[in-house]
Amino acid sequence: MSEFTQDGELQSDNFTDFSVVRNRLESFRGCGLAEQVPAERLAQAGFYFTGHGDRVKCFSCRETVENWQTGDAPVERHKQVSPCCIFLKCVHSNHFKPNGFLYEEESPENYPLRTGEVVDESTYPMAPHMRNEEARLQTFSSWPSNSPVRPQDLAEAGFYYTGVNDAVQCFCCAGMLSGWEPGDTAWGEHARHYNFCFFILGHDVGNVPTMEEDTRLESFSGVQHPIDHERLARAGFYSTGTGDRVLCFCCGEGLLGWQQDEDPWEEHALHYPGCPFLIEEKGQEFVNNIQLRGARQNRAVISVKTDVPSSSTELLHSALAREAIEKGLDPCVVEKTIKEKLRQTGSGYCSLEELLEDAIKNTPTSGATPLEDKDEDPVEKLRELQREKQCKICMDRDVSVVFIPCGHLVSCDSCSKSLVKCPICCGAISQKIKTYIS
Repeated sequence: MSEFTQDGELQSDNFTDFSVVRNRLESFRGCGLAEQVPAERLAQAGFYFTGHGDRVKCFSCRETVENWQTGDAPVERHKQVSPCCIFLKCVHSNHFKPNGFLYEEESPENYPLRTGEVVDESTYPMAPHMRNEEARLQTFSSWPSNSPVRPQDLAEAGFYYTGVNDAVQCFCCAGMLSGWEPGDTAWGEHARHYNFCFFILGHDVGNVPTMEEDTRLESFSGVQHPIDHERLARAGFYSTGTGDRVLCFCCGEGLLGWQQDEDPWEEHALHYPGCPFLIEEKGQEFVNNIQLRGARQNRAVISVKTDVPSSSTELLHSALAREAIEKGLDPCVVEKTIKEKLRQTGSGYCSLEELLEDAIKNTPTSGATPLEDKDEDPVEKLRELQREKQCKICMDRDVSVVFIPCGHLVSCDSCSKSLVKCPICCGAISQKIKTYIS
């Protein structure tokens, strides 16, 4: 088993690359010296702990320093024992003057900004598009057959395949491992080489574990749903236990407000076209056809993912909305009430009583609904439809590229060429698919 260093080179189990500041900092864990001199400043000065007394060594010039006192400046003491250290001259050049050394100990905040050192202020996981175990497992299609470690175990431990030899990378900490040997275990090696990984430490980093179809089907036990439970489970969905709301075990996204004549696979493709499970099971052509057809005629289910559904028609198709309208409430008021709820909480109504109560509050006391809400200007409606088709970057050409895996359709072909992240969700783009909307 070997580990990738930050510069892409491999290091063996019995050697630690102390040119990496993170490894130097790690060497001071549990060391009493850190109580006298901050470990961050020792590491920034090029030192790592030798394990003997309070002796530290520079990874570059190999000189050692010991007998530390509270208040000592690591860079100054380093300069005293090794004034010609290459690391000091390159990284701490502002401490040198033509006639000698200038003492001005640098704050920990300024060091990473000047040196370009990566500080751990990232949002985890580092690869959010791989937070799903099923998505990670699907990357192992070309995994070496003679490897002693199973793809299922690697995916479960947070790894996805990079496509190079037997190198894998963690979706959370981005740590890479290669050179798997008999006796290695995915969890064990992950914890040994990257014990700081939030996923390994048990933090909630958004991991979505694999869920078998039988397990998904069991989640519907005792749940009243307008769609056949087996069809939903087969399409990757499981019940959340709240109304008719379901989530996909793979992409982690959800749908609610189902109608009896709706097809789970088609709704899945309509709202979440980038889902790896969907593409694997139904194919990209099926997804593209649903996307193109859905833009014109497909009735939609309210998406749990978006703050507001894409159209008023989608809103009023929900079961609760229809019941509220049947009780005599104005459709415009019902629509406005549901939109407000979605904006404020990110989810719709769970009970008819709650919807009715809020809708009555939003009903104009005069009993008259503003004309502009009831009869929308057709010219303005046309402009709105044209804006929906516009590229959200140049605001000139029509959208024509779908980003995978997030599935957002927001860019024209020209603007998409320079993008590596989706401008809507900031998710990494692994594939760009050209679409044609008539």
